[in-house]
Amino acid sequence: MMTTGKKVPVRAVKRLSEAIGYLELQMPRHAADCLKGLDDAGPLTAAVEIIRGEAARRESRFDDAAEAFEHAARILPENPGKFVWLLLSRLYFETGDTRRATETLARARGASPPPQTRPDSN
Repeated sequence: MMTTGKKVPVRAVKRLSEAIGYLELQMPRHAADCLKGLDDAGPLTAAVEIIRGEAARRESRFDDAAEAFEHAARILPENPGKFVWLLLSRLYFETGDTRRATETLARARGASPPPQTRPDSN
């Protein structure tokens, strides 16, 4: 089990558990409401963002879902974060953004993101 040295806020555990329960009951709005105002989830921040993203995805709030999934993927270590990049890739595919879906899938599989090109300064 990975430990971070940070205490897990009891409030975060309770609200995350409630949100997961609402998602299981196909009630994404209630799940999202459980997570509102949960600013400090400590080591559970990635889990909170994943559930927040999934609730947004189920409500067709794709921009919010992408933002939450990307936040979770960036704070997780590389191997555990791979599945979140897969979720993000699937989200982009569902919204018809095949370029971003492909790039994100490549990242999930361990490929480096393409280098950023700078506009010519001349």
